[in-house]
Amino acid sequence: MPFKLNAYLPSKKLETQIKELYYKQYRELVKSLYNVDKKETIQQYNSILEDLCPEVAGKDITFEDKLSLLLTVRNYCVSPDLRLKCTLPDGGGFTISILVESLIESVKKIDKSGTVEYNDVTVTYSSYKIRDEYVFLSNNKDKFDILASYIDTIKIGEQSVDFKDLTFNDRLNIVTELPLELTNMLYQNIQVLEQKYEALDFITVKSPVDNSVVLRLSCNITASTLQQTISFLFTENLNNVYKAFYNIVRHAGFSADYVDSITPVELQVYWMYYMQDVEKVNAQQAENKQSTGGLPVTNNSELGF
Repeated sequence: MPFKLNAYLPSKKLETQIKELYYKQYRELVKSLYNVDKKETIQQYNSILEDLCPEVAGKDITFEDKLSLLLTVRNYCVSPDLRLKCTLPDGGGFTISILVESLIESVKKIDKSGTVEYNDVTVTYSSYKIRDEYVFLSNNKDKFDILASYIDTIKIGEQSVDFKDLTFNDRLNIVTELPLELTNMLYQNIQVLEQKYEALDFITVKSPVDNSVVLRLSCNITASTLQQTISFLFTENLNNVYKAFYNIVRHAGFSADYVDSITPVELQVYWMYYMQDVEKVNAQQAENKQSTGGLPVTNNSELGF
């Protein structure tokens, strides 16, 4: 049975279990970010998420839920620290480290759910849904698109419509037929929520020179914020990712299949132990004034983490 991690779904207000991210999947995530077609990148990430956490397929999860799941696997399977390299206007640069756990805690507190009642109509809503992410790649402002994605259910009298069972266009058609006063109420409620979370910092980076803000992402998780955060979490030099795979197989003698079945952080631990053994042998050989015998001396940085 695969080891599972506990992750929190903010929109559902419940915990779920997610499998570990294996090195093969990590490599695919990193590789997908090099794709210029963002729709394909989104499909890749969502496909891997459904593989790691099959429960999400039937839950119609939100942007915040997706981010919480990805942060969880990043924290436990890759590294608990997120290192961001920043470039200043004068060409200089600096690196900061952010605890991934702190980002997880920020996402846990996001609650964009609500209920609006109008005459005999009751509408429940809970933020943007990941299946609509492609719709918002370049647009988060259209009123009816936002409502079509936010709404969970519409109940009219004794009849109820579950939006997760409908296509985006079908939902859009329903929303445009709702009374104008109701859609205005819904949209205003959502705008208040978004303004509330827009005022809260999610990721903030300040210049060490003059303390000016170099980067700021708010807790209002839009498609743009989600895409940017994912790129921070999983962007890596692809050559380093392949080099790590090659080194652990070629020098440490691991099988390729086994490396693909462990997490990136486990790969790092194995490499650390291997390098410790290499250093002991080299020290012993130096003490005996003998050759190193061709043992590779490879820096840990070559793993790309």
